[in-house]
Amino acid sequence: MQGMIDLVQKGFFPEGSRILYAHLGGAPAINGYGYTFRDG
Repeated sequence: MQGMIDLVQKGFFPEGSRILYAHLGGAPAINGYGYTFRDG
C-alpha cells in the first residue's frame, strides 16, 4: 500500500485515473497456509 501511495504522490498515474488496489494478504497470510508448503 505504501508503494501505491508513493506512486500517486509522485504523479505516476495520470490525473483522473482509476486505480484498483487488491490486497491479497501479503507475507503474513502465508503463515496461515504453512501446511501447504511444508514439503517444499
